[in-house]
Amino acid sequence: MRWIITTLKYLILTAGLVSVVIACFVNFAPTFGAAPSGASLARVEASSNYADGQFNNIVDTQLDTSSPENPRAYAAYFSPPADKNPQSALPSRRLDIELLVPGSFVWLGHSSVLFNTDGKLILSDPVFNRASPVPLIGKAFELQQPTPIDDLPNIDVVIISHDHYDHLDHLAIQALNSRTKQFLVPLGLAAHLEHWGIPTDKIIELDWYESTRQQDIDFTLTPARHFSGRGINNRYSTLWGSWVVKSKDQSVFFSGDSGYFDEFKKIGQTYGPFDIAFMENGAYNPTWAQVHMTPEQSVQASIDLNANVLFPIHWGKFDLALHKWDEPIIRAKKAAELLDVTIATPLIGEVFTATEPPSDNWWEAVRGN
Repeated sequence: MRWIITTLKYLILTAGLVSVVIACFVNFAPTFGAAPSGASLARVEASSNYADGQFNNIVDTQLDTSSPENPRAYAAYFSPPADKNPQSALPSRRLDIELLVPGSFVWLGHSSVLFNTDGKLILSDPVFNRASPVPLIGKAFELQQPTPIDDLPNIDVVIISHDHYDHLDHLAIQALNSRTKQFLVPLGLAAHLEHWGIPTDKIIELDWYESTRQQDIDFTLTPARHFSGRGINNRYSTLWGSWVVKSKDQSVFFSGDSGYFDEFKKIGQTYGPFDIAFMENGAYNPTWAQVHMTPEQSVQASIDLNANVLFPIHWGKFDLALHKWDEPIIRAKKAAELLDVTIATPLIGEVFTATEPPSDNWWEAVRGN
């Protein structure tokens, strides 16, 4: 009996110590960022999209739907499908800066796209490390020719869609600080960047449908159907969104993360047509049906936006869902063909233009089919 009591004491002590370690990590590790305060908090609380202590989607949105497929979806975590991850390094190209002329784009994996608009370099959601706050998960797939962050040129503007770890990488933000002129973020995100050492005067926060003009380029934060939060209990505390980038010679849409909704049509009517739309196309699941699009919905959203070219992003770099790693692009390309949508399927690191979008099925070589 005594050994049982002693064992229970050790278990309780161990559990207590683990809880303390977790609490200290969450409260003090820099990756978790910081909460809005001061003038930033005042802007958050004054937003028409903020009520009852949180930001809200334009339409009613649930993170976990009542789909009958949900039990099967959860069960799949314990028996993932074959080819959930690539079995070999993905074909890729190391970025050649000389090729990145005005009007060109390069996909750096997931939602990170570097593009040249009227001679200005813009980078979306730069993530070059793990898509996770802890070192055990969120590792990127292996690439044949990766582009390290040190290879990037000086950036004029970095745009951030929201503060989830696969879109806001604190180590990447710190590395980009010395070579970036301006960071544009949704309301509430300035606190994260300031916590990581970004000067306040290099950060501009926007609400939905607010715009800023930077170096003769107009940037507008437009709505998305999603959510936010980097900690355990701060979901919906910062804003999320998509971006419209318009210059004299080019019009670009960047979706960030979003479930499908009618607002895409409004954005298309107000700001379209777009030369190209970077559309979320991966990490979908029945339990996330209202906050992440299926590939077919991404194709339809590009039509709603009146985009000349669909560029599927948010796939091919991280294992964030239960589908096979290349299922998103296979389904997107099939849907695009059925709906007569021009689709760009570049290698990671391949520079291209919207007038000559690459369309190779490069992922087939990885699967050997």
